[in-house]
Amino acid sequence: MENINLNKYGPIISRKESGNEILELINNSLSNNTQIQIDLNKIKSMATFCAKQIFGNLYLKLGSEKFFERIEILNASDDLKTIIKIGIQNAVNEHNND
Repeated sequence: MENINLNKYGPIISRKESGNEILELINNSLSNNTQIQIDLNKIKSMATFCAKQIFGNLYLKLGSEKFFERIEILNASDDLKTIIKIGIQNAVNEHNND
């Protein structure tokens, strides 16, 4: 299991470039590891479009079951967990409307 710490992107993840970099980092880790931990210790907030860009894409790529088996989110506040859920839901809604 690999731990990915996102502290260097915080305290607020709100740039598309950061989202792309984080998604690439996670995808690279997933290709080498069956499970990863994403540590959001110093992340206070995230734009919902970044949550969709990162976690929504991962959710669509892996599917619900594999997403929760392979990705563990650590040290996320309740607000951050809600933003991530909204990002995933937005990605699913857009995917279903295509």
